[in-house]
Amino acid sequence: MQDLVARIDEALRFALRRHSSETVVLVGHNSGNRALLLELLAQPLSAYWRLAQDPCCINEAEIVNGRATMLRVNETAHLPAQFA
Repeated sequence: MQDLVARIDEALRFALRRHSSETVVLVGHNSGNRALLLELLAQPLSAYWRLAQDPCCINEAEIVNGRATMLRVNETAHLPAQFA
């Protein structure tokens, strides 16, 4: 799990360096999403399972001066009722 979080953190930092003033969309699976949320929210690895990540959910963060503000987490309102 620590390796996953480290790889996600490295990918996040790469994306932020390369696209510092642009909108970036990252697509992943629930494990990677949870690891990314841990980094964005500065949470310890022990918080991993407290982060819900439903299939096809949307997480949205705004990052300004290296600080993340979460705008949406595990959002599924865009899905038809039978999939939500």
